[in-house]
Amino acid sequence: MSAIKLITIQNQTFQLLPEKALFWNEEKMLILSDLHLGKSGHFRKSGIPAPAQINSKTLGRLTILLEQYTPETVLILGDLFHSDANREWFEFEDWLLRNRAFEFILVTGNHDSLHPSFYHSANLAVYAELSIGPFLFVHDTNKINHTDHNITLVGGHIHPAVKLKGKGRQSLRFPAFIISENRILLPAFGEFTGLFTITPNETEQAYAVVDVNIIPINS
Repeated sequence: MSAIKLITIQNQTFQLLPEKALFWNEEKMLILSDLHLGKSGHFRKSGIPAPAQINSKTLGRLTILLEQYTPETVLILGDLFHSDANREWFEFEDWLLRNRAFEFILVTGNHDSLHPSFYHSANLAVYAELSIGPFLFVHDTNKINHTDHNITLVGGHIHPAVKLKGKGRQSLRFPAFIISENRILLPAFGEFTGLFTITPNETEQAYAVVDVNIIPINS
């Protein structure tokens, strides 16, 4: 059990953070996925109750990571913003202005449907996918068909979780990283995202995020 877990993939070192993000040591890059900013405002507009503080909590956690790791780049692997533009998008733009010392890159996901002018105004570099060394960064790894074992896919999308069993028939689900030489799957970073239980295959290792700890899970 550890607050941070170090892994080595393709001779590169990554820290699995209990804040549900990765830090790539060699590139000084903070990597996260599925913030789903604006989701609470979208729900409230549709008459569905949702806490108003969700955005600020998500961005507050990200601010702490920026202060702690001072990355050269912040890479967001899709589903940055959940819906059409609303007040929460402009709050995010203000947050970006306060953190303009950092470079932000967005690899677009299925929810990233804003007009390109919004991303340009926010000074976000935007890609459908991004290749850096032996890593291909995407939103949904399941949509990428490749057979090159020298390439590791890195993505999010499904909000992976694992189930841990307690005494008796009790069980709880926790967000998880799913790791192999060919794929790194990140948990959702956002506060209001839901979980999808996944069973790792024989080549994968799951790491559950439990409070402030990263716990390897034997399948």
